[in-house]
Amino acid sequence: MKLSKITLLSLICCFSMISQGQNIGDFTSVTPASQTDQFVIPSSHKFQKIIETGDALTEGGTFKVKPDFTAYVPIGGSSTNGYLSVNSEGSPLTDGGGGVQILDINFNATTKLWETTASEDLNFAAFGGTAANCSGTVTSWGTVISCEEVAFNELGTGLIDFNFDGYNDVGWNIEINPATKTVLGKHWAMGNFKHENVAIHSNDRTVYQGADDTVGHGFLYKFVASSAQDLSAGDLYVFSGSKSGTGSWILINDSSDPTHQLPAHQNNTNALSLAAGATEFEGIEDVEIGPGGWIYFAVKGSPDERVYRFTDSDPLETGASTVTMETFVGGMSYDINDGSSTTSVAWGGGNDNLAFDGDGNLWVLQDDNSGSKQFYIWVVKSGHTQASPDVELFGITPHDAEPTGITFTPDYKYLFMSFMAPNATNDSNQIDAAGNSIDFNKGTTLVIALSSNLGSSLSTDDISGLETSVSPNPLDPSIQNLRVSANSINRIRLYTLQGQQLLDQSFNGLSSTDIELKNYKSGIYLLQVNDQKATKLVIE
Repeated sequence: MKLSKITLLSLICCFSMISQGQNIGDFTSVTPASQTDQFVIPSSHKFQKIIETGDALTEGGTFKVKPDFTAYVPIGGSSTNGYLSVNSEGSPLTDGGGGVQILDINFNATTKLWETTASEDLNFAAFGGTAANCSGTVTSWGTVISCEEVAFNELGTGLIDFNFDGYNDVGWNIEINPATKTVLGKHWAMGNFKHENVAIHSNDRTVYQGADDTVGHGFLYKFVASSAQDLSAGDLYVFSGSKSGTGSWILINDSSDPTHQLPAHQNNTNALSLAAGATEFEGIEDVEIGPGGWIYFAVKGSPDERVYRFTDSDPLETGASTVTMETFVGGMSYDINDGSSTTSVAWGGGNDNLAFDGDGNLWVLQDDNSGSKQFYIWVVKSGHTQASPDVELFGITPHDAEPTGITFTPDYKYLFMSFMAPNATNDSNQIDAAGNSIDFNKGTTLVIALSSNLGSSLSTDDISGLETSVSPNPLDPSIQNLRVSANSINRIRLYTLQGQQLLDQSFNGLSSTDIELKNYKSGIYLLQVNDQKATKLVIE
C-alpha cells in the first residue's frame, strides 16, 4: 500500500522528533551476515571519518597504521570539545613500532560535524620508546593510560631492550597528558606483560587489568596504588580461583624488590604469577567497570570466548578479598531480530574492546579469531542475563577490519572507535556524514551517532533552486522516473542512509537524465551527482 505525500511527510517529521529523544543504544539490529566492503550499521545511525592511515598530521608526519584505543578526553567535561588520543598497535619490529597520536577536536554545531584543529605524534624516546600500543583508558584526572601489548621479543630472543639496561623497554602501562602532548612515564609497579587494557576504580587507586596472552600467561591482575591518582607505586595482585564461582587475589611478592617500583621486579611478572598459582584465561582483551560495580572482562580464545564479570569484596585489598565470578555473555547463541526476521547467532570468539553507554548497555567489539571472520559490534542490553538474554547486533565491519577502541563523549551522544588492518582491496565508496566517500582500505578512526546528531538533518525541502535539481522529491517510482538535472552530469550514485551504495551510473556530460527506481523500497536515500554533496531523496 502506497503512502500519500502528506502521510509520508508526517512520518518523517515524527521520525525526526522520536530520534531526538533516542539514545545511541536505541536501534534495530542489522541482519547477521559475513563481511563485505561495507561498514554495516543501522539506518538510524551515521558515521563520520575523523582520520585514516597516511593522513598528514599538523605537527609533522602522518597518521600511523593499526589504530587501536580511541580515547575521547573531554576538556572541562565538554561533550563537544576535547582531545582524541589514538593508539597505534604497530609491531616493535615492523609497522614503525607503535605510538600514540593526539588530535584536538571539536563539534561544529552548525554543520553537526567533528573538526580536527591540530594533530601530533607523541615522542616516547625519553622512556625507551614504545611498541604495540593497544588499548587503555581515560583517567578521572584527565590523562590517558596507553597499554603496550608486547613483553618479549617477537623473534624469541628474550627481552626487548633497546637501551641495553637489562630491563624490558616495552610491555608496560604508559601515562600521557593529551592537553600538553607529553609522555608522563611508564609505570613499572603495574607489571610487565602483554597489557591490553586497564579499568580504574572510582577510588582512583585500584586498577583491574588483564594480559592478552594465550601461551600460559593470560592472567587477570589487580593493582592497588599507594596514593590516589598516582600509579607509580603500589601492590600488584593476580587472580586465582574459579571462573564460575569464588576466588581470591594473591600478592605478587619479589623479595629483591619489596617496594614493587623497579623494572627488575617487573621482568619477573609472568614467572611470579605462575608461581602464585594464577588462573589462566585465553587472552584477556579488555576490562571495564560497570554501572552496578561489577567488573567485566573480555576473553577472546577457546574455551573461554566470552565476557566474564566479577565482584570484588575489597577493591583496596586491605583484608582478605573475595572474588565472585560468572559468565555475563557468550558461550551460546542469541536470537537477533532485524525487524523482519529472527536469526539465532552463535556468539563466537575474538571478544575485544568493551564500553558502557549511558543506559548501562555493554558494547562489545569482536574480531573473531576462529577463521569465520565474524567481526561484529554487539550491544548487550541493560538487564541482560544468560537465562533471559537481551542481545542486539549493531554493526558488521568491512573485510578484515578489526573494530578497536571505543569511548563515548560524557553525554553518550557520540561513540569514537577505529578500524585496524582492513583489507587493502576494500572499495566501499560509502558516504559518511560529511559527504565524503570512504573506502575502508586503510586504518580508519571514526565517530558514530544517531542520524539526527551527526551531519545534516533529514529534509524534504524543495531543492529545485540548487545547481543540481532532483524531481519529483518525494518520488513515487511506480508512476514516474526520477529526473536529475545539472550543468554536466558525469556520474550518479544512490546510497542508503548508512552509506551502502545501491546504484552507480556513468554519463557523458548530460544536462538531464531519468533514473528508474521501481525496485527500491519506500524510505529515505542519499543521491550523489558528480561526487558532490549528497541530496536526501524520499521514495514513497
